[in-house]
Formats: sequence, C-alpha cells, structure tokens
Amino acid sequence: MLELKEDIVTQWMLQLAREHPELFGRGGERDVAALPGREVASHGNRTYRINGRMVHVKFFGRALGRTGTAYEPAREMEAEYRVLREFERRGFTAGRYQVARALGYNVKADCALATLHVDGESLLSLMTGAIKGERSETDLYGGLELAAGLLKRIHTVMPHSRSVDQCELFYPYLKSVIYLEERGELDGYHRRIMKGLAGWYSFRPLFSQRGVTVHGDANPSNFKISEGTICTFDMERSRPRHSPCVDLSSMVAELYHQFACLAHNASAADPFVGHFLHAYEPDGRARREIMRLLPFFVSRKLFKIAMLGYWNHGHRKFLIELGTRQIEVRPV
Repeated sequence: MLELKEDIVTQWMLQLAREHPELFGRGGERDVAALPGREVASHGNRTYRINGRMVHVKFFGRALGRTGTAYEPAREMEAEYRVLREFERRGFTAGRYQVARALGYNVKADCALATLHVDGESLLSLMTGAIKGERSETDLYGGLELAAGLLKRIHTVMPHSRSVDQCELFYPYLKSVIYLEERGELDGYHRRIMKGLAGWYSFRPLFSQRGVTVHGDANPSNFKISEGTICTFDMERSRPRHSPCVDLSSMVAELYHQFACLAHNASAADPFVGHFLHAYEPDGRARREIMRLLPFFVSRKLFKIAMLGYWNHGHRKFLIELGTRQIEVRPV
C-alpha cells in the first residue's frame, strides 16, 4: 500500500514540476528522488528532490500526534494550502521575512501538501546550541530578533479584526488542564490554577484586544534561518481573530522550557525573553500592554508543553508549577 502511495507521490511531483516551470525548468527529463530520513513532526513528512530542487511533503493522512474526533485530513490539508497561498499573495515568499511557498496538494497521496523546501538552521537548533555553550549567545539574540520581526510582519500585514475570538481564549487552556488532571499530573495544583484563572475572567483588556492573524504554532522548530533571512512553515493553525500574545507566548514559554530542561536554570532565559519582546515591540508603552496579558498566554503554553509525553516527571512538574505561577499573576 505504501509503495502504491509512493508511486502516486512520484507522479504528482512530476506534475508539480510541470506546473511550476519557474522553479523546475521547462521541458526535458525530470528526475524525482525521495530523500532518506524524516523530520520529527506532528504528521508524516518527507523531502523529495526534483532536478536538484527540494520539495517538502506533509501527509495529513498520517497524523502522528493526538488529533480531535473532528479531525478531517482533507479539510486540514486544504485549509493550510489556502492559508499559505494567502501569505504568498501578501508578499511573504520573498524578502527577509518569509513563509514557506505552497506548491499544491493531493488527496489521493494520504492528503499530502507540498511546499518548497526551506533551507537553513532551525531556531530550535540555534537555541539549544546556545544553551549548551555550542553556539554564541549573540547568535541566539540575532535569531530571536528575526523571529520577532517575522511575527510582527504577520500580525501587521495579515487580516485584522476589531476583537478576538473569546471562546478560543479559554478553550485551549481548559483542554490542557483537563488532560493533565485526567492523567493525575496536577497533584495539588488544580485548585491554584482554577483560582488564578478566575482572576482573568473579569480582566477586560484580555477580551477587548484587537484581533490579528497569528502563526498559531510559533515554536522555534518551525523557523529556519539562512544568511539573514528567516522562513516559517507548518501554518495549519494560523487563524485570524486571535491575540498576538498567542505567538509571543509560544516563544517565551519555549525559552523558559529549554533553559530549564537543558541548563536547569529557567531564569537564565530572562535576558533572551526581554530581548525578543523588545525586538517585537520597541515602543515601551505598547510593550507594557503586551506584558499585562502575557502571563495568561504563557501559562496556557506551558501546560500545553507539559502535555507532551516525553518529559520526565520532574520536568513536567516544573512546567506545571511555572504555568501555575504565571496564571496566579494578578492582572492589572
């Protein structure tokens, strides 16, 4: 069955090459090869080479992580394709701040989405290298500046709304908390979390934000940097009517998580967090408005990281403790 699917993908790659002569040339013989190895991701994925040009294929029909009962591979595939084409229409496939270019999709090939392969070093690799002392801190500061610039451009150029989707503020939060509670991971934190969360229900600025289009999965593994250019991908969760803090909190929580996990010192992330937020919003007054809201979203992201199955008990407890302390920050 998989061999049959690979044959379908190969024929599809040849079709994509014909549809995009500006990338793969016009006429002549075309050679398609599947490269060995697959990146760790939420879906099955593979890289193909067409006449020396790389194409990345994500198979929505081969989901590797948890999916909801309403998950429909074809729908998710088409949705991300449309999102990527909208980013392309608004100029995100050229310049310093880029989003991966969509080439096409194929339902018969396990709901596959093809994008132009993104070269470079992942921001996650740069981050972990700096924490381990294998890369300079300057490199990480520079990478965070690029990520902040790309997120700022997404939040500025893509569609805005007068308000955020209020249901989406609390549903993802409670989903993570309930998941951890059902698996007995919260210990005595449940009461503290619910008490802290109650303090945010009446905090009007949380609900009165103007909405932006967010990346939706702004983890450092979804950014690659090459020669001063940054490109992001995996845009399946990109949505309008969300707070920019959704994306900012992903990077902030990931910094604390990585420093705690690799260096056993979460507070060492503070200078990098500050630098990232300043690069995103240089204006002090506007940045203070972000800082008022950020604890809610950082807490939400930390609980989501804690849901992942590969942390030891000690680190998962740290993530839950830090997430709890963030939601206990009194909104003012």
